[in-house]
Amino acid sequence: MFEEDGMKVSILAVSEMGEISSMIEEPIMEPPVKRSIGAVILAAIEAVCVVYLSVAKAGYAIAAAAVASGVWATILHRDIIRIPVLTASAGGALANIFLLWKAHRLRNAPAAAWRKRPMKMSERWRIGVVLSLSLLALLVTAIEIYFHHLLHHTLI
Repeated sequence: MFEEDGMKVSILAVSEMGEISSMIEEPIMEPPVKRSIGAVILAAIEAVCVVYLSVAKAGYAIAAAAVASGVWATILHRDIIRIPVLTASAGGALANIFLLWKAHRLRNAPAAAWRKRPMKMSERWRIGVVLSLSLLALLVTAIEIYFHHLLHHTLI
């Protein structure tokens, strides 16, 4: 079978009994445009319904997570957990800042001038990200300690 001028044409075919027959030429059927536009509109309406149903189900999941996190927040806000986490956060941030300062000082030392190369952009970004996240961790720790003292009237 081959196609010529928009018409399907078949070559003579041999049937099981050995008879030679030719198939009738059939025009190629174009899909009706009106039906395909209707199908696209219907698919769009169904997609909107699926999105609304998914969002509603996600709302139930978010509400359940909020209730569960409220329970976990009371457990995690105890001093036996909160104070070591704050200490580790502040200690890690201070250690990062100290190491960045030490690396900067060693890099700019006169003894290292002969092997000093320009820093790559990725190294500068990494240093900037580590420094900004360390400062952010110290700021959040200080804010938490301040508001905890303000609301709960305890030192830490």
